[in-house]
Amino acid sequence: MNIKNCQFKFKCTQTWDSLVETADPSVKYCSECDRGVHYCFDESDLMHALEHDWCVAIHITDENDKNVVRELVGDLAPPILTKE
Repeated sequence: MNIKNCQFKFKCTQTWDSLVETADPSVKYCSECDRGVHYCFDESDLMHALEHDWCVAIHITDENDKNVVRELVGDLAPPILTKE
């Protein structure tokens, strides 16, 4: 996923694999916060999740080493808009 300037207001200690599966394969349940966590495949998914204030999970590949993948689970922060 090629996402830039994505900020989290809360980063969870849970991982996607530790969450409880639901009927929807792109949504898992977090028993710690009692919320659904939506897996985001692309920027469009992230924007949709942000509009609905959903908790998300994303995987990020390191630009310098494609073998290094980080996983982030948490709540997205609204984008910071600046005048250009």
